[in-house]
Amino acid sequence: MKQLIAVLMLLLLVPGAAQNSGQLLRDLHSSNVAVRHDAANVLAHCKDRLATKDLLVALKKESISSIRSEIVAALSNTRDPASVPSLISLLKFSKPEVRTGSATALGIIGDRRALRPLIACLKDKYSPCRKASVESIGLMLDQKAVVSVIGMLKDVDPGVRLSAIIVLSHSGDMRASHPILPLLKDASNTIQSAAAVALGNLGDKSVSPGLIKAMSNDKKGNRFSVRYYAAQALAQLGDRRGMTVIICGLKDKDKFVRASAAGALGWFHDISAVPSLINAIHDPFVLVRFNSIQSLGLLKDRRAVPALMRALVDRKDHEDVREQAAKALGLLKDSRSVPSLIEALKDRDDAIVKNAALSLGRIGDRKAIASLKPLLTSKYSAVRQAAAAALSMIK
Repeated sequence: MKQLIAVLMLLLLVPGAAQNSGQLLRDLHSSNVAVRHDAANVLAHCKDRLATKDLLVALKKESISSIRSEIVAALSNTRDPASVPSLISLLKFSKPEVRTGSATALGIIGDRRALRPLIACLKDKYSPCRKASVESIGLMLDQKAVVSVIGMLKDVDPGVRLSAIIVLSHSGDMRASHPILPLLKDASNTIQSAAAVALGNLGDKSVSPGLIKAMSNDKKGNRFSVRYYAAQALAQLGDRRGMTVIICGLKDKDKFVRASAAGALGWFHDISAVPSLINAIHDPFVLVRFNSIQSLGLLKDRRAVPALMRALVDRKDHEDVREQAAKALGLLKDSRSVPSLIEALKDRDDAIVKNAALSLGRIGDRKAIASLKPLLTSKYSAVRQAAAAALSMIK
């Protein structure tokens, strides 16, 4: 009992537990299971490489699976390459929890000696072990390993498929693009979305037709999120073949898809989207209005100026939308907006005032000087700084 109380007190002092690792390591050999378990739990939060040798000895002697798992966690936190051979041997251990913990630990340590054994673990019958192996392989990915991870896109377990998508998404290897493409139709909505994100990240324009199809499919049962992320992926790819379907997305029945489409259109730098984006400023959903205005600012087409001026002075709209309108007018640099921006300097929202001031500076119209000077004594430092910057830009 005294041993147990001592370990439990250490649990309350985990940040300093490394200083007491000697006692904890001795407790790993206690005949009391609870003491061994709690000692292993504390050690799992330590990062003491000096404990590696003793942890390995305890690991080989321990008969209880849950304690083995805690010892494995402790070894992973030491990040000591000396523990790699023992952890590799545990990938074949009878208890699946230990195999899973070992796979995770090897990924954290990042020693490439573990890569081939981890690839072999992709055939493990226990799905959490396969998932952990995929994720650990992702931490030390090479060209050969990419092929193995691609194979896991067809795993029966959705968690494994999702981990494989995420790993491949960050690999930058376009060989994964077409194998990922069918997962836009996966039974799991989360996997559909992750697949769309991955395809955007990988940058392979040859998958655009599949993304366009996913974006345009609004039949019953097709959840909005795959359309949401498909719009963003097409924007990342910069493939103008997606423009038409994304413009149609501005009228999607789902407000978040409309918002995604509005934001995506700004990245194509194609002014054919301007009329549709101007109309979208009147959408009932605030995020659609915000993203439409932001995209109009990026496109820098002066046809948008009147609509942006109206959005700026519409005090019934959300402050964030009006602030974005102030920013966009500065990007368009059209003198027609100067009166509206000067009026916005009187707004109660300091963010709108700040951005209106900066936009007046970008436009450079001297008529704004008299209205900007009083802001130099504003109680808001951001407004004072913006006014000073604006005045310095006006010649």
